Amino acid sequence: MNRSERNFLAPLKKNRRNKTFVIAEAGVHHGGSLEVGKKLITAAASAGADAIKFQTYKAETLVTRWAAQYWQSDTVPEAGPSGQATQFDYFKKRDSFGPEEYAELSRYAAEVGIHFSSTPFDRQSVEWLTQLDVPFWKIASADLDNFPLLAQVARTGKPVILSTGASYLREVDESVRFLRAEGVADLALMHCNLAYPTPNNEANLGRIALLRGQFPDLVIGYSDHTIPDEHVTVPVAAVTLGAEIIEKHFTLDRSLPEDDHYHSVNPVLLRSMIQQIETVEQATGMQAEITPSEAPARQQARRSLVANEDIASGQVLTRDLLVAKRPGGGISPKELDHILGKRTKVHIVKDDFVLPDALEQ
Repeated sequence: MNRSERNFLAPLKKNRRNKTFVIAEAGVHHGGSLEVGKKLITAAASAGADAIKFQTYKAETLVTRWAAQYWQSDTVPEAGPSGQATQFDYFKKRDSFGPEEYAELSRYAAEVGIHFSSTPFDRQSVEWLTQLDVPFWKIASADLDNFPLLAQVARTGKPVILSTGASYLREVDESVRFLRAEGVADLALMHCNLAYPTPNNEANLGRIALLRGQFPDLVIGYSDHTIPDEHVTVPVAAVTLGAEIIEKHFTLDRSLPEDDHYHSVNPVLLRSMIQQIETVEQATGMQAEITPSEAPARQQARRSLVANEDIASGQVLTRDLLVAKRPGGGISPKELDHILGKRTKVHIVKDDFVLPDALEQ
């Protein structure tokens, strides 16, 4: 069974014209506001994304109170009570949503016609989201070796999309084997660079081929953290290299401070990315030697052997009597040496085809 047949996300496709499954990663860009969360959902659906994904966590179960921030920010890192910029203080300001808010976002996503999911970061989050019947689980790169969490999502029987940033292939293999042993039938791996943001020269898209080679029976995708240009080049390029899922961070306004708004796409860029993915799919989908659109050119632009001057019946063909001209359909110029020396059976007018039935055998 090939990858296309294995692509368990195909039934979830919002836009049946293209096969790449596009996830708008809204993370916590709702800022604690249900209204903003719904605007994100509406905008992602309007842009053509197949799914919108948030993040579900509580700071107390995610990180120690002293772990330092490690990602780049376009503002001064947030300092907590200790005066240092900690991950705990960062996440605590963004973990206000609970089961009621996620339930409302899920309901609203269904209303506007886009799939809702959220990355769980702890046991409680999995329990909340299981009640919402999310169509798939997306597990963050940092939890690739969090086997207790992987086991919990595996028990739900839902498809799992696992990001593989900052991990060696042997670690990915261990996690794949673990998920398989825990009963996960539908599994996808996402190439990802865990640097926020990812420098273009470290996007490492060649790793898509490595994952495809090592895990030929799995769907392979790409989760992007590069700063998008006007063409959203890097994730679109990932599709040309075989990514079947694209996840891109999504915001309503890239100029907003804090978080990762600056390396996200806004609604205009998201729609542009999806349109370009559709174009790439159209351009790479066929595996024909000659396409239907080439048939007229093949007929009219190829050359045939024609009379270079009027040729009398019974005349022996010499090189001077023949010339190769458009269109095709007659004797190919490659056959010139095979017909030299043959005698004509009929009169051939200048510029007419020299056809096999006009020659003595």
